[in-house]
Amino acid sequence: MQTIADPRSISLGSPLPPGDIHAVGVHLPEWRDTLGWAAREGRVVDAMKTGYPRFFVPRVVDKLAERIVELGLAPKSNNHPSKDTSQKQNYRAILFPSKRYVDFYIDFLRRQAPPGTNLDQVYALMLKWEGTIANLDLKKTDQSISRRCSDGYRDNQLKQRPIYAVLYPASLHPLTKAFWQHTGFGISSRHATYWLESADMFTTSNRGASKSFHERPRRGRSYRSAKESITSAVKSGQSPEHVTSVADEHIQLYPTGMTAITEAAVAVKALQTTVGRQCTAAVFGFTYVDTYKTITRVLDFEATLYKYADADEVERQLNQGLKLDLLITEFPGNPLLQSPDMTRLHELAKKHDFILIVDDTVGTCINVNLMQYCDVVCTSLTKMFSGRCNVMGGAVVVSPHSRHQDELLTALSKVYEEIWFPEDVSVMEENSRDFGERVRRANSNAEFVVSLLQHSLAIGEVYYPKGSTTQHIYDRFRLPDGGYGFLLSIKFTSPARAIAFYDNLDVAKGPSLGTNFTLCCAYTLLAHFSELQWAAEYGVVEHLVRISVGLEDEEWLRARIDKALRAAETVQD
Repeated sequence: MQTIADPRSISLGSPLPPGDIHAVGVHLPEWRDTLGWAAREGRVVDAMKTGYPRFFVPRVVDKLAERIVELGLAPKSNNHPSKDTSQKQNYRAILFPSKRYVDFYIDFLRRQAPPGTNLDQVYALMLKWEGTIANLDLKKTDQSISRRCSDGYRDNQLKQRPIYAVLYPASLHPLTKAFWQHTGFGISSRHATYWLESADMFTTSNRGASKSFHERPRRGRSYRSAKESITSAVKSGQSPEHVTSVADEHIQLYPTGMTAITEAAVAVKALQTTVGRQCTAAVFGFTYVDTYKTITRVLDFEATLYKYADADEVERQLNQGLKLDLLITEFPGNPLLQSPDMTRLHELAKKHDFILIVDDTVGTCINVNLMQYCDVVCTSLTKMFSGRCNVMGGAVVVSPHSRHQDELLTALSKVYEEIWFPEDVSVMEENSRDFGERVRRANSNAEFVVSLLQHSLAIGEVYYPKGSTTQHIYDRFRLPDGGYGFLLSIKFTSPARAIAFYDNLDVAKGPSLGTNFTLCCAYTLLAHFSELQWAAEYGVVEHLVRISVGLEDEEWLRARIDKALRAAETVQD
């Protein structure tokens, strides 16, 4: 377990947890810092030493990308930047662990780039560990999107997997950054560090002495053993009668949570057999921002976003002929912690023959069991499963109760590659060993924090599964010893009170959730800064404060919550 005793000592832009070079979080101590980051204010951007890896490309990944561009590792064509040193200033690179993800990216550019964009100026390379470079043909991508491109990491006979670099003109950086964020397909900081420090093509001091991962000092189990342990832990929260029915082959592990969601949706597309028909999806409830965007922008689903109150409307449209391939939701939702009626959605899925995917990251398999009421469960292992906020991961679990389980398992296994970097796997396995214990403690702490907040005159509403208008739904799926989770959000009676509370709350502050330390964020500014009015239509107001409650002692939490509430209550509405 890892908490942060004195968050006041952490400066703006410092990693969370402090001192960890692979930290997933970053500290934004004041409201104006979050606003400054959302607006890309120079003061804040210059202070950022790191950030959430999908929103902020890790510095070491950027460094590796820059080295690849500098080396001019590219085809020898007359218009390529390697022919003209000055042109290298105008090129950047995005790095992937799989050729298949290169092809997803190129397909994304073809559909999303502005008319007239010359994609002949985009180049792709495969860099092999021993130093050889292969140029990739980008003319055709459809085949490798729909099939496995290579073998993956294997114990004891590990072949160093190549990495893949796509060099693109700087003018395409906004689109490239969006793809990186939506999908989670990019390489991790540990992966980049290993290549920079050990691959002969990037270092002369280690020439001839680079070691494979399995020859390096290890902190935990072997790669295969670590993955098996994580798979077992993913099943750990299921009730006994369901654990036996969820086999290991029902679970696929991925480098990030968004990769898991994207791959699950890809599997749904594979079930669609009508040539030329665009797949359709319903995103039910106010889900995480990139869930909707990866489905629509990356995978080209035609999608509609429905509020939780729109269940009757969804059913009416289905009865009138609406064809859905997919409905995706969260249980409970982030950030308003409402719980969709999974029983009703499951009945609609069976009646109208669409795939139902639920993200249980906030609920966790320790608290809720949704397996009988969906086709697929996706979860971000980055959050409470890890807890230490220093590694990314995701999981897809195909329900053994799904009438489509065979087709889904076939579609997933057809393209699955062992691309989760082994050192990330090892760290995740070590972090997750006390998963259940941590969830139960965070449950208790969150209920305690809610009790401190509920009666303050500065607060308009506290969003938490217990006590919400959908608690009766949550309780239907809550395990016998399950709680109500670690996440809550607060709507204040005025923006000024929200800011006062945030600025005076002495905890770690920044993006992410499910950390062992209590973590607060100005959620809407981080996730929806460019669409504040639209978010407000769904109840996600600009000055919403979200708290992921950690494992600290109750008195530590009480002192900090009380101080922040006093500050908020002194502000006039």
